[in-house]
Amino acid sequence: MHDDVTGRCTAGRLLRAARRITREYDDALRPVGLTVTQFGLLNAVGRYEPDSISELADLLALDRTTLSRNLKPLEKAGLIFRGEESEGRRRRLLLTTLGVRRLEEAYPLWQEVQDRTEARLGEEGRNHLKAGLNALR
Repeated sequence: MHDDVTGRCTAGRLLRAARRITREYDDALRPVGLTVTQFGLLNAVGRYEPDSISELADLLALDRTTLSRNLKPLEKAGLIFRGEESEGRRRRLLLTTLGVRRLEEAYPLWQEVQDRTEARLGEEGRNHLKAGLNALR
């Protein structure tokens, strides 16, 4: 075992921070029955209206299988609709009326956590975080 791994491992530190922050967003969004992952997916579908799961996967830098698995509960809940198959077997993804409403209900809850998180970081911290994450990407 190596003593420096826990303190120095970039992946481990990022994962621990991501889990803690994700928990805060999930707790805030619980009253509307969404996780932050689901909120992000609904927002992306509403914003981009992608022509296919593959297009959305590319936009979000996710693999298709993971994305499909995460979209299923949203479809089952009636928040997302997959259109009819078109050329190239593409099926457009759209928000349903219920999906739009749920996203509107969730947004102020998300905004509260977002504002708190940004305040904790401060402007300089946000800029450093953004630059660091961009460099790693």
